[in-house]
Amino acid sequence: MTDLLAQVTPLTKGIIWITSGGITSQNNFYKEIDYLLNGLLTATLNSTPETTHVLLSENFGTNFYVLAGVIEETHLKNYMELVKPHLLDEDRVLLIDERDSFKNLKKSLPTELQNKIQTIQ
Repeated sequence: MTDLLAQVTPLTKGIIWITSGGITSQNNFYKEIDYLLNGLLTATLNSTPETTHVLLSENFGTNFYVLAGVIEETHLKNYMELVKPHLLDEDRVLLIDERDSFKNLKKSLPTELQNKIQTIQ
């Protein structure tokens, strides 16, 4: 496992995981994200093999939202609108960008939401 789990805190309200292709168990962060979702990622992929998923779980007693897959501008905007009501000033959404495409996608978001996104290195 990578240090992704160490970066998830009670202030983490979600993860945006932009994959370079479809989601498979061979993806770098698959195991960690599936762990954070209590196996929901695996269960979802077994039932609906779409290329983009929004998954809801719980983290530190609050809702935890994961957007995963080949993400387009509409997916990102809809996801952030879903998460926005749950973001307090100090809260963050982690970003894993395997395609290096977020710099183009983030232009569609208001600045206050762009500031809530923290990139995983």
